[in-house]
Amino acid sequence: MKTDREIYTLLGADAETLAILTDGIRVRGPYHFEALEVKGLDRRTDGVLLPEAPGEPMWVIEFQAQADPGIYHRLVVELGLVGERHLGRVERGLIMFATPALDPRTEPWYGASQQPDPPLRVVYLKPILADLERREPGHPLLAVFLPYRVADRERLRREGPQALERIATAALPQPVRERLTDVFFSWLTVRFSHMSYREILTMFGIQTPFEQTRAYKELVAIGHGKGLEEGREEGREKGREEGRQEGRQEEAAALLLRQARHRFGPLPPELEVRLDALPLARLEALSEAIFDLDSQSDLRDWLGRP
Repeated sequence: MKTDREIYTLLGADAETLAILTDGIRVRGPYHFEALEVKGLDRRTDGVLLPEAPGEPMWVIEFQAQADPGIYHRLVVELGLVGERHLGRVERGLIMFATPALDPRTEPWYGASQQPDPPLRVVYLKPILADLERREPGHPLLAVFLPYRVADRERLRREGPQALERIATAALPQPVRERLTDVFFSWLTVRFSHMSYREILTMFGIQTPFEQTRAYKELVAIGHGKGLEEGREEGREKGREEGRQEGRQEEAAALLLRQARHRFGPLPPELEVRLDALPLARLEALSEAIFDLDSQSDLRDWLGRP
C-alpha cells in the first residue's frame, strides 16, 4: 500500500503529530513541507520540513516502507543537495522505517545516528504506534492508522465507524482534523478498492443532512397547485431522493478536493472548478484512480479523458 504522501500529510498536520511520529522532533512556530526536485538525483524529495523561524533546523525526511539497501547513502546525498539550496540553515536528516526489519543499518551512518544529537536520525513507525497505544489507547492518531495497520476488511467494517468518530470528536483544530480524516479515508479507500466511493461513504454513514440541501428548500414550490398533503408527500419523496443524491455528490467532491490538495499541493482554480463539477460517477472513478496519479499534470490528463 502506497503510504509516503499520507505520512507526509500527517507530519505536516501539526507540531504534536510531528513529534509523536518522529519520536521527538520539536519545531517551534509554524512550519511546512516542501517537495523539491533534487538536482543530480533526477527525483523529487517530498519530505523537506521547513520551519518558518530561520533559527530552527530544517529536516530532510525519508519514509521507507520497503527494503532499500541504499537508503542511507541516498539521504546523505539529499542532505548535501538540499542544504546547497538553503545555505546558512542548520540541516538534519531523518529516516522513518515502517518496521525495524527494513533498516539495513548501513555504517558509518547508522552508528552515527545512535549518538546524542546526531545530524541523521532513525526511527521506526511500528514501535512508535505500539508505544502510543500503550500510553494513550484512545489517541485519534491511532484511529487514523487503523486502515494502515489492519488489512482485515470485516474488522475495518466493525471498527472503522468508531475510529472515524474518534477523529471527528477529538479536541483538534479543524485543519488538523481535516488532514487526519483525509489520510484515514485515503488508506480506507485502498483497503476497500473493490467498492465504489459512494459505497464506502454509505458504509460509514456519511451523508448531507436533508434539511441542508437545495431540494429540501424547493419542497414548497413542488407543492403548489396540488392538495396540500399530496403536494407535501410528493415533495418529500422527490426531495429525499434528490437530497440523497446531492448530498452524496457534495460529500464526495469535498473529500476528493482535499485529497487532491494534500496529494498534489495547492491546485490552480481551474482544476478545483473541474473537480467540483464532476458528476458522482466520475468522482467515484477518480477517488480510486487518484492513488495512481503522481502530479497535477497526471490529474489534468485524467480529467481530459472521456
